Amino acid sequence: MKNDDQEKIRFMLKKAFPPVDPAPRRDLWPAVLRRLGERGAATPWYDWAMAAVLVGLLVAFPKFIPVLFYHL
Repeated sequence: MKNDDQEKIRFMLKKAFPPVDPAPRRDLWPAVLRRLGERGAATPWYDWAMAAVLVGLLVAFPKFIPVLFYHL
């Protein structure tokens, strides 16, 4: 590649991608603490139903426990 081609590519890349500001515009730690203090999303009823079915199947068929662990 010629030096002129490299300079042309470098110019086009600088033009296409604006410079990035490495520092955040604001302090993110208060937002993190606020999110940690919020109540998480509630678990839907069908997730509990699937867990109950899985437990029931593992109680009824205990030989499937190693199969379950294999697939996890």
